[in-house]
Amino acid sequence: VNFKVVKQFVESIRARLSGVEIAPGLTAPQQVVKAVNDELVELLGANTSGLAYASAPPTVLMLVGLQGSGKTTTAVKLALLARREHHRPLVVALDLRRPAAIDQLRILASREEVAFFSGDGLVEDIARDALREAARVGADVVVLDTAGRQHADADLMSELVRLKAAVPVTETFLVADSMTGQDAVKLGEAFGAAVGLDGVILTKLDGDSRGGAALSLRVATGQRIRFAGTGEKPQDLEVFQADRIASRILGMGDMLTLIERAERTIDKQEAAAVEKRLRAGQLSFDDLLAQIRQVRSMGSLEGMLDMLPGGAAMKKSVAGADTEKEVRRMEAIILSMTARERAHPELIDGARKRRIARGSGVQPADVNRVLKAREAMQKLAKQIGRMPAGRGGGNLAGLGRLLG
Repeated sequence: VNFKVVKQFVESIRARLSGVEIAPGLTAPQQVVKAVNDELVELLGANTSGLAYASAPPTVLMLVGLQGSGKTTTAVKLALLARREHHRPLVVALDLRRPAAIDQLRILASREEVAFFSGDGLVEDIARDALREAARVGADVVVLDTAGRQHADADLMSELVRLKAAVPVTETFLVADSMTGQDAVKLGEAFGAAVGLDGVILTKLDGDSRGGAALSLRVATGQRIRFAGTGEKPQDLEVFQADRIASRILGMGDMLTLIERAERTIDKQEAAAVEKRLRAGQLSFDDLLAQIRQVRSMGSLEGMLDMLPGGAAMKKSVAGADTEKEVRRMEAIILSMTARERAHPELIDGARKRRIARGSGVQPADVNRVLKAREAMQKLAKQIGRMPAGRGGGNLAGLGRLLG
């Protein structure tokens, strides 16, 4: 977080706590945490809604930012968001200095079946042609993926100013990496002064960053963080929720976002069927493989730990362990089994273990660990299934022993 932002924040906290009595039921440290949380939410701004569409189409969304900030991926994510809201998007490649960027946008758009447009010449002429193409194909949302640089130089700003003057831009978003850190203030000020901003899209919020850049960008631009990119997949774009990010910054987790992500990702009927088989002691490795892939599709494991209360402590407990690598290894072991072995794990004897280990490039001991993990899951599920309603507390200790 930028030093000026920290200084301003500390002064605000001091003023908020000065002369305030400790609230009933709170300790002094808890009162401080509450004050910090309230100030964070206020500083980050109110929770935002989705896209603001033009009253008369097309809605033109202009994305600006530095090279490598995730603009091109975000362009497709915004297009998919508009499509989920029953609009017809068109993405436009305007990074003429990097042919690879044009190809990247074309490939991403094709993969998601989103209309794509590019051209030659001046960016403002291409943008005008794109609006005519949108009218021709019936697109009512146009996303402009502009050029990026390593630094916000004069040539880049001049090009963006010309572009914005050439077409009726509905909203201009600064796309910024959540790991930007101290440079966030300078970045926000530069783009804000040159082209004016209507909001910020923070990318890569699924990694180690807890969102400190959000504070800096909010102060520097005076604009709210509108969206957050939470992964590499096209659907990994969420409306920014200030109260949830504040909780994550303080290490208190973000369970609501985690639950919403699970609801979007996990097939409820299949999950119910797997749970039934699990409780009956019939969990196959096909079931386990499907569950692993569904969890991985929710984002990185470290990112999910950040959303759990006490997740920071859990991350420290596994520090040095490559959790993603372990999950990939487990997946490789399961895929090295035959279909019959995955359906009937009890068939896997010593010779089969050695063959599976060779096929997945691991040791037989690693295969044993995967087999034991499945057995432990089934044992735990049976314990939970036998618990009387409302009497689950007594088995939580067993869960701790099982996992640790």
